[in-house]
Amino acid sequence: MRKRNQFLRAMGMIPKYQFELPASGKERRFSLDESAADDARPTRLTLLYSNEVLAVADSEFERRGIYLSWCGFGGLVILLFFLVLGGLPVYTSAPYWMTFAFALVTLPLTTGFWWLAWEEIKGYAVSPVIFNRRTGNVHFFSIHNGQPVTYPWRRCTYCIVPKRAGGPEGRDYEVRGYVLNEYDGVLESFSIGEEMINLGHVAGSMTERWLSYQFEYVRQFMTLQDISSLDTPKEDDYVSLKSSFRQSMEIVDPKVDSKSLVIKVLSALMSVVTFIPKVVGGAGHYLCCKYCKVPQWSPAIIEECGPEIVLSNR
Repeated sequence: MRKRNQFLRAMGMIPKYQFELPASGKERRFSLDESAADDARPTRLTLLYSNEVLAVADSEFERRGIYLSWCGFGGLVILLFFLVLGGLPVYTSAPYWMTFAFALVTLPLTTGFWWLAWEEIKGYAVSPVIFNRRTGNVHFFSIHNGQPVTYPWRRCTYCIVPKRAGGPEGRDYEVRGYVLNEYDGVLESFSIGEEMINLGHVAGSMTERWLSYQFEYVRQFMTLQDISSLDTPKEDDYVSLKSSFRQSMEIVDPKVDSKSLVIKVLSALMSVVTFIPKVVGGAGHYLCCKYCKVPQWSPAIIEECGPEIVLSNR
């Protein structure tokens, strides 16, 4: 189990930093005593909003289905490649050991791809977090056993942390909450809302600002006595496990909202280039939302927050 978790963490299927509290200066630890920011924005992964309850999806929700789609598709391509080449005359007349050697390479590779796809579809479609301003509680699902847990808002520490090494496209960052013991050891951990890609030192401030706005919205929701000044999430800010295939593609590759004509043109050109990856990724996200398991809140949490928090993908 430990080796499997290390492998999945290296592949990005388990967040590398979920058991660690960042200590370096590159990750920002939020202070609960900060003054309210002027620019607080709801995350585009909002599940539920009311005067008492705010429910958001985890940062991995945007990537949910990426292994199901790409590994499933990749395994199918490799298998078809083996079958097609095996039927060519040059291979039918070749010695059996060549066919065996070719199968020894392609079939385990296909099995590995499909194993990764199966591992993802066995997991949860979403790992939601609920903030209840009336009771001051934060509800989420444990990183240890997947069961719902509850902690007071003041018990949680929030940081901007890197999720994984992002290769040439940079590193992905998220807002992550930590529940610490008296020795600053991490008891539990959960992510909030969208992730952001840091393209380097130049874009670092933009990444921090955008993630800070998301957290500031949650902080104000939980700490302000009057939340009438908060912007209500717009229709595009909500996500659902019953989304259409087109909506799943928009979650995987969100539209660029800008008034600049240059950015709009570049976004349109980029959408043409990324059309096939967007369709493949959207298919995996759609299938995960439709067929993966949905975590169930405990009766006590449902009674506290209301039946609206119950999720279903059927």
